[in-house]
Amino acid sequence: MKNLFLSAAVTALTFAAAGCSSTKNGKEIIPAAPDYSLQNMWYATAGGGEMKDADVFYVTPTCVWDWKDSTGRTVHYMDVENPEQRAATDASTRLGYELFRKSCNFFSPYYRQITMGSWFGTEEEIEEKYRTAHQDIVNAFHYYMEHLNGGRPFFLAGHSQGAKAIIRLIEDTMTEEQYSRMIAAYAFGFAISGSELEKYPYLKPAGGPDDCGVIICYNSVSTPEAISPAFKSNTVCINPINWRTDSTYAPASENAGSVFFHRSGRSDTLFNAVGARILPREHVLRIDGLDDEEYFIPSISGLFPKGNYHVQEINLYFLNLQQNIADRLRSYEQAHRQGTPGTEQ
Repeated sequence: MKNLFLSAAVTALTFAAAGCSSTKNGKEIIPAAPDYSLQNMWYATAGGGEMKDADVFYVTPTCVWDWKDSTGRTVHYMDVENPEQRAATDASTRLGYELFRKSCNFFSPYYRQITMGSWFGTEEEIEEKYRTAHQDIVNAFHYYMEHLNGGRPFFLAGHSQGAKAIIRLIEDTMTEEQYSRMIAAYAFGFAISGSELEKYPYLKPAGGPDDCGVIICYNSVSTPEAISPAFKSNTVCINPINWRTDSTYAPASENAGSVFFHRSGRSDTLFNAVGARILPREHVLRIDGLDDEEYFIPSISGLFPKGNYHVQEINLYFLNLQQNIADRLRSYEQAHRQGTPGTEQ
């Protein structure tokens, strides 16, 4: 199993050195902003095929570390034009593509994501850097809505930094008309506080397997001691095996399969490997069935201690998630065929 982890998970945390030029903004070295009218600023999906009736706007997690520009200065943002950094993000974006491709047209922008090293700063430092990354996501979302969406219903989805992005989109950017077409939002591996739920009306936690207009959020650990210090404020959790929000245990026999993708294009599926229950006080998913040592990444242990499965949040429940996407889409379509206004069930 460790070989699966190394090929599928570590690729999402690759160090990507580069020599591309950067521009100077005060003391920060910030690469040039993407132009989302250019096709190469969007992840290229393999093959063509017929357009589906629904989309997903997917935001990739953190995939690069700090790097040096051609003058030796440290940069804390992805350079979207750099081939090595794009390759690092593509390895992770492919996971999102494979998850959604059966149900959705897939749209994922390259953006000046903040580097892994940035997440070890203070909350204020993280937010200061993240503003640049998020402005790219806002620009990409506006371009997607105006030029690519075509009025279709859509999912939002993202993992880690990508989950932060879609939560923030729902809070600050989503219009009423757009929300009426949002089937659901999957925020894999991030935190949503109680104050956010009170403040933002479109931020509604999922309560079951097929409600719409909701956000699906969870974090996975094998022990409470492994909860990330960055997510201590989280108040939202749903079990992606049994789609309950209480502490009912979902045994591994109900997990349709954990899927790990290799750089070669090959994939491996583990059946009956992972069970889980929600710890209601901590609002976290406690899993069993895996060896923590095999999934431990020392370089990020300050954020994700041994026993934290942040990097594998999609892989572990892959087939259950893929079915759930189809179920929520079907629920949305049924409600609209019946003339039900809005999307919330």
